Amino acid sequence: MIAGRRGWWAVLAGVVAVPFLALAAFLLLVPPPVEPFEPVTWVPPALVPAESRAAIGTDVGVLVDEDLNGPEDVAVDADERLYVSTRDGRILRVDPDAGQIETFAEVGGRPLGLQFAASGELLVANQGIGLQAVTPAGEVRLLADSAGGEPLRSANDLAVASDGIVYLTDSNGKYTPTTLGARASYSLYDFLEGRPQGRVLAYDPVTTEIRVIAEGLYFPNGIVLAEDEQSVLVGESTRYRVTRLWIGGDRVGTAEVFLDNVPGISDGFTRDSDGRLILATYERVEALDEVILPSVVARHVAVRLPADLLNGDPLPGALLELTEDGRIIRSHTGLDPAATTVTSWRGGWVLGALLDEPLRFVKVP
Repeated sequence: MIAGRRGWWAVLAGVVAVPFLALAAFLLLVPPPVEPFEPVTWVPPALVPAESRAAIGTDVGVLVDEDLNGPEDVAVDADERLYVSTRDGRILRVDPDAGQIETFAEVGGRPLGLQFAASGELLVANQGIGLQAVTPAGEVRLLADSAGGEPLRSANDLAVASDGIVYLTDSNGKYTPTTLGARASYSLYDFLEGRPQGRVLAYDPVTTEIRVIAEGLYFPNGIVLAEDEQSVLVGESTRYRVTRLWIGGDRVGTAEVFLDNVPGISDGFTRDSDGRLILATYERVEALDEVILPSVVARHVAVRLPADLLNGDPLPGALLELTEDGRIIRSHTGLDPAATTVTSWRGGWVLGALLDEPLRFVKVP
């Protein structure tokens, strides 16, 4: 969930052009959308593009030629049908062979992450609601709506271990649909305040207990299990890094940087059917990195601007193919708009999208 490119240039123009007195009046008279707003500056490292890049944008096709309302994530059942989360609180079931799209379940909120459990239920990370499960008949039940004494306000993505434990990101408890209303992007406000307000949770389906395994993260977004399941890898979108959280072995309970200075703003994180780690990213924005984030004043101005100025067209992006030790093998570029995530299906990747898009598909490069 990332701000559009034209939105950030509007922010930059506003910061540079406003005279001092008018700026002071603006800051006094226009409150931030959520108070208190206490920004912390950060100077991002210089962008270093991936060494190996290959364009795949021209190879992208459409599975079913119908725009969907923000098809954020996709899961695949045993019959190779696709299940798609949308911004209007539905899970759609898509049969590309028949060209059919139907509503599988009404889950409310803004469902973001999808993954099937071994039981056959579809697990849903639902922003504004929590962790849900949907039976094959489309019946919805709530598994958890709080953890560690705090509501689960921004459930984003999930990963299911072989023992059934569900690892779940809760991106930011302050900037949510409850506090901001409907927005294309909530990570934008996390960027602007610059404080680590996200966490990662673990849900046990046997005991139905949910616990906090890490907190103080910068918009934890996509999450995936390491190959040996001794750790989970989490994309911290607003810090341009991937963090490893140890969940087993001698280092359980500790964290380390897995990949720093990601050449993009991370979103979904996937292990494809061939075992490859794929991180979906949006292009980083020069005005954001060089003008907004290093300045307290610029952050104060930007957060007060109308939402329509901040959220333009979705950014283009790339898919980063990573090794198990945190190196970028290749950047698959040229996706416009960027993919929110990728899901393996029939020898290729189905691409999620932030706003209205048909389901896109590309053969694995």
